[in-house]
Amino acid sequence: MRNLTHQFLFLSTIIFVLFGTSFAQQTVSPEKQALIREFLEVSGGKKSVNEIVEVMISFQEKEAPKTLASLIENDKNFTTEEKRQVLKSMDESAIRVAKRSREFFTRLNLGELIEEVSYPLYDRNFTESELRDLIIFYKTPVGQKMISAAPKMMMEAMTAFSEKLTPKMQDFFKETTESELAALKKRT
Repeated sequence: MRNLTHQFLFLSTIIFVLFGTSFAQQTVSPEKQALIREFLEVSGGKKSVNEIVEVMISFQEKEAPKTLASLIENDKNFTTEEKRQVLKSMDESAIRVAKRSREFFTRLNLGELIEEVSYPLYDRNFTESELRDLIIFYKTPVGQKMISAAPKMMMEAMTAFSEKLTPKMQDFFKETTESELAALKKRT
C-alpha cells in the first residue's frame, strides 16, 4: 500500500511538472498573451536572455577558473606538484564544461521557454493596462537605453560582486577546511 502511495505521488508530480505550465498558460487570455509577447519583443526579453546566457557563460569561463585556482593555490594539503597537476586538469575541465554549456544553450529554444515562463508570470504580476504602459516605456529612448545597457551592467555587476565575494569565500573555505582537519585529527 505504501509503495502504491509513493508511486501515485511520483506520478502526480511528473504530470504536474510536464503539464503544469500548459495548464497555467491556458488561463491567460489571448489578448494578454499578445500583450506579454509584445512586451517581450519591445523590451528585448528574448534577445536579452540570449545575451544574459552569453554573459553568464563568459563570466563562468573567466571567473570560475580564477576562483578555483586561488582555492587550490591556498590549500596547504597539496604539494606544489599536486597543485600543478590539479590546476592543469582543472583548466582542461573548465574548457570542456564551457564548450558543453555553449552547445547546450545553442540547442535550447530559449524563445519558447521564455514565453512558457513569461505568460503565467506576467499574468500574475501585471494587468493589461500595466503591460501597455511598460510597452510604451520600452519604446522610448530611455527604455531602449535600458535594454542595451542591461547586459553590460550585469557583467560589470557580476565581476564586481565576484571580486568582493571571492576573498571572503576563500577565507571561509580555508577556515572551514582547517577546522574540519583539526576535528578529524582529534578523532584519530
